[in-house]
Amino acid sequence: MNRMQKTAWWIVGWISTGVIFAAIATAILFFIVGMPWSKAQGGLGFLGIAGLGGLAPLIFKKDPSKVTCDERDRLINNRAAATGFLAAFLITGIFCMLPFFVLGPKATISITWLPMIFMTAGLASFLVHSIVILSQYGREGKGEKT
Repeated sequence: MNRMQKTAWWIVGWISTGVIFAAIATAILFFIVGMPWSKAQGGLGFLGIAGLGGLAPLIFKKDPSKVTCDERDRLINNRAAATGFLAAFLITGIFCMLPFFVLGPKATISITWLPMIFMTAGLASFLVHSIVILSQYGREGKGEKT
């Protein structure tokens, strides 16, 4: 397993952990404790756990004795980055247009939704980037074919 795969697994793990904890905390605050939705959104603070994915370059150091990246690795990373950007673009587009179609053109939404849209698009970008890296390496054969 190369450094890019280890980093991808690390990011997938921390984003998934953050999303699960945030969903559980928000659900507990809203359904069990009975907080109003505006206060129960405080459970989304657990999404900060996803930020630990950014520590991957510090944990998985480059090996100075090996070639760290070849053409195939660059191609996989470029495809994954493009797919991650597409995911962020689609999430932003959906979250921006959904209120227009559901609430109508004369409706207004609170400005507090803008950071949530931005954060969701960023998380989606990193998560999709990592999943695409893992799927592309997973599709390849395990050994050299003769």
